[in-house]
Amino acid sequence: MLSHSVLPATTSSTHAFYRTTRISSFTKVKLPGFVDRVKVGGGCGQARAAGDGTKKEVLIVNTDSGGHAVIGFWLSKELKRAGHSVTILTVGEEASDKMKKPPFTRFAELREIGVQTVWGNPSDISAVAAIISYDVVLDNNGKDLDTVKPVADWAKRKGVRQFLYISSAGIYKPTYELPHVEGDEIKADAGHAGVEEYIAELAFPSWASFRPQYITGSGNNKDCEEWFFDRIVRGRPVPIPAPGLQVTNISHVRDLSSMLALAVENSGVANGTIFNAVSDRAVTFDGLVRLCAMAARKEASIVHYEPKAVGIDAKKAFPFRCMHFYAEPRAAKDKLRWKSTTNLVEDLKERFQEYVAIGRDKIEMKFEVDDKILLSSKNSVAV
Repeated sequence: MLSHSVLPATTSSTHAFYRTTRISSFTKVKLPGFVDRVKVGGGCGQARAAGDGTKKEVLIVNTDSGGHAVIGFWLSKELKRAGHSVTILTVGEEASDKMKKPPFTRFAELREIGVQTVWGNPSDISAVAAIISYDVVLDNNGKDLDTVKPVADWAKRKGVRQFLYISSAGIYKPTYELPHVEGDEIKADAGHAGVEEYIAELAFPSWASFRPQYITGSGNNKDCEEWFFDRIVRGRPVPIPAPGLQVTNISHVRDLSSMLALAVENSGVANGTIFNAVSDRAVTFDGLVRLCAMAARKEASIVHYEPKAVGIDAKKAFPFRCMHFYAEPRAAKDKLRWKSTTNLVEDLKERFQEYVAIGRDKIEMKFEVDDKILLSSKNSVAV
């Protein structure tokens, strides 16, 4: 079974981490257009919000691929253990090749504890989820209004009391002032923005949107930290876009799961709120290399390069945005009294254990893009 232990945040001092310290409270405001409905003020609570104690019927519409799929897996477990009834509807067919990857290969763990697992097309959700009357619906699938609208409209017709949506922190416009906080300007033409606006207009008794960044944790099938492990275990230099001090945010999925569970159990408090679904610490690119090397008990060398000078597409050569990109979970801390438990030092050890368990450290790999970078950067000094 998947371990659900809570790890304490590290208190060690290291150049790899930055702790965000902005403090805030939130009041709802109505603003026109594709904007957040929160206003930043002052004051931050420290304790968890008290739930209303009501046991609910929850439907999770789960994506069939990508880093977000693991959110539905973890949340199903957390809600079921809290006494709620949970159905997870995965896009597509159970027999598809996509289901041969985690977390789908571990859905037996959900069925063992009583979670209902079904497959289907969310655009025809009335045919898939017609039997049960749900209190809460979470859309963890759609990136645009065309995909989410059928689910949201169906939920509205069925009298669903709370509608939750997994959006993305990529919705924020680049800014000179980081971290991104709820209420910052967003890209009005982003697909997630249109969804958030539409859900707000439907006026559910309770609604909320969650904006994650990069996710780690058991069951994740999107290569992020694995990209680093692939190079470190083979003794290869790790090519990092210069200068390597860019800051980003990687959150353990248990943080997202606990935040969502609090929103389900405190629907009145969560209503009308945008939540940055991220941990409260950030890490540099170079720092992430060092932490992955620590997890693998290996040495690592870093070669910095300029993507344009090398003539490569940075999106194909590196798993993260090549800039400072991190958000702060201000709303969750203030309104839900949520606390982060992400501890990359320990969490990456868990991921490396799984990396070795599937034999990925033994697979023969080609690093053609890396080789081009290293050849162009042969005069660079490894650090």
